[in-house]
Amino acid sequence: MTTSPPLTPPPRVALGTGLAALPAGAMNVVFTLEPGDAEPARLKLCARDLQQLSDSALRTTQLTGHVFFAFNGLERDPRQVHTIPECRDVLRALHERWPYWMHFLAPEPDLWTVLLLCLLPLGPGVRLPNGRIGHELDRKALKNLVLDLTIAMHELHDHHKLALAERQRIFKASMQAMERATGARL
Repeated sequence: MTTSPPLTPPPRVALGTGLAALPAGAMNVVFTLEPGDAEPARLKLCARDLQQLSDSALRTTQLTGHVFFAFNGLERDPRQVHTIPECRDVLRALHERWPYWMHFLAPEPDLWTVLLLCLLPLGPGVRLPNGRIGHELDRKALKNLVLDLTIAMHELHDHHKLALAERQRIFKASMQAMERATGARL
């Protein structure tokens, strides 16, 4: 499992449009989201696409740790993604319907930082020297989220009958990425 971005740009597939745009042999994918995807009809379509991904044994194996996500239309927005209420709403709503991030999300600390900060309650922010906003994490909420993510991943692995060694490898890569993202041992 790689811990650096793919050398060739992975295909970009807009969630909610079906998985037809995802090439059959794709080894990486960037799922794009819109800030308005939390609207119930759009959310239903996005969740359906993700569910099709995790229902497929082939896609589950093929895209283990190789899914990236990005929000369209934020290129000029100076805010950090996790501080944009619409982005938080989308990721929280998707997580309620599809909690399999530990299996699929690339082990990139930046991706995990955005996901975790969107899913966790935000405490007061502190401006860092680099201009970004840092937030103290609610340790109890973080541990509960990691537990929920782990349970979902194990359910997915049970469903697809993954071998123990593969399960352990996926868990370890995800945990290392989350630890680098949070700067804490989980």
